Amino acid sequence: MVSLKGVVNALKNIGSLFRLQKKKRKVPSGAMSRGAVPAFTSMSANQEPKRLSMAARIKSWFQRSARRKDLNRSPVVVARSTPKRLILVLSVVIVVLSLAFLAYGPIVRAVADIKFFKIREISITGCRVTTPALLRELAGVRYQASLLALSPDHIEAILRMHPWIAKAEVKRDWPDVLIVTIQEYAPEALVVREVSGGSQFFYLDKSGVVFAPVEPGGELDFPVVTGLTGKEDAETLRKATTEALALLKLVRQNNPNLPLQNLSEMHVDQDAGMTIYLADYPFPIYFGKGEIRTKYSRLKRVLEVLYKEAGQGMTIADVAYIRMDYLENKVLVAHSGSG
Repeated sequence: MVSLKGVVNALKNIGSLFRLQKKKRKVPSGAMSRGAVPAFTSMSANQEPKRLSMAARIKSWFQRSARRKDLNRSPVVVARSTPKRLILVLSVVIVVLSLAFLAYGPIVRAVADIKFFKIREISITGCRVTTPALLRELAGVRYQASLLALSPDHIEAILRMHPWIAKAEVKRDWPDVLIVTIQEYAPEALVVREVSGGSQFFYLDKSGVVFAPVEPGGELDFPVVTGLTGKEDAETLRKATTEALALLKLVRQNNPNLPLQNLSEMHVDQDAGMTIYLADYPFPIYFGKGEIRTKYSRLKRVLEVLYKEAGQGMTIADVAYIRMDYLENKVLVAHSGSG
């Protein structure tokens, strides 16, 4: 019968043999070259191999499997290769973008000379006061210029500098057509503004924007907004003319008793409100402040009565003034002989 002491000695001898064999082969502890044949030692007849439990066998199998995986890959190389590859890709991208940036100008100039991109047609729409020829000259656009070399944003900015142009849109219709669409201001009234050397009439649009001076020979058939100093900033002027422009919008309905061409002047006052004057009769019509639509409707009915033939009572020729703000829901028509 094998004693416990004999088993211990046998295990020590097996361990010594394994250590000696490893030193001879110069293989690192816990690793074995791929394809190497493991060395075995003989065992004496009176020695029995050590039996391992099932748990120990499974653990040993997992350890061997892990060692094989470690031998089949190199973590250090993988860890180092990833940042190097990323740096290489970024370097290539930077170089390509730099070359493209440097080459953009020469490429555009070279392609711009191609006849295929020469402007053959220039379409300009929206002109009423301005003309296509004037806008082509202003924008510096020429036929046979390169459509590729043009900057639509730059042309739009130049066109908007013209006092009559409110909006401008420039598009390229490839390969050889330039499309320009403008929107001009529409004058609603005239205002007096202070300029170097004195005062001058300017056009006022429906939003209260002063946009262009009245040139010699320019159209003057618009109501005049008075009562301003001529030095107001844009926002103050817009607020001051709000009610006058609201009345103008209603008068444009061209009621036969109050047509647009009969409205001569609209005087605005910060305290007293608005006073209007007709072209054919000089008496004032005091509108006051607020309720413009209501007062306009009442004025139409009053004028309808006053424009009737003589002999049927008071006529418009007898009127000294009309107060639309006399009392609530009341209109005062003063007779010229009543003082």
